[in-house]
Amino acid sequence: MFSGVSEYFWVNLLGFNLLWSLSVFYGDQALAFVAILLILHLFFHSSPVSEMVVIGLAGAIGYAVDSVLMQQGIFAFGSGLFDASWGLAPAWLLLLWFGFCATLRQSLRFFANHLGLSALVGAVAGSLTYLLASALGAVVFPLSSVVTVLMLAAIWAVLFPLLLWVSRFVGGAYA
Repeated sequence: MFSGVSEYFWVNLLGFNLLWSLSVFYGDQALAFVAILLILHLFFHSSPVSEMVVIGLAGAIGYAVDSVLMQQGIFAFGSGLFDASWGLAPAWLLLLWFGFCATLRQSLRFFANHLGLSALVGAVAGSLTYLLASALGAVVFPLSSVVTVLMLAAIWAVLFPLLLWVSRFVGGAYA
């Protein structure tokens, strides 16, 4: 009866914005709530297994990129469930990546057929999202904000189209 509800554009978009807000404002304290949102997304998805594979693989790629950026001193985070000495970004960021990847085949699927536009949107929106997270205290930029945003723009110009390609390759054709 509710199969596919999490795939509706507005449901998916609003769900991600709630997940993003919980993650950025509360960090690891919101892990249980964010995990519940992700589980609900899968529960109400018409193809939960393929969606879980897309979320897992694409989310791992994004999280690995952010962990490398943290290791290189581009980002700094407060303490959390994962110790920075492990070389991993905080746990809340992993779940945030899973949440973002849950939008790739739903509210962001338009961009899958417009990879040039996705590179531009990724460069602008991706970098500005980190800037907003920095302004809200979720992440610190040890380098200047301008340098960090320019680096993120270059990374996201490649990363967003790559994640869309991965979501199509792993998850199959878009509905």
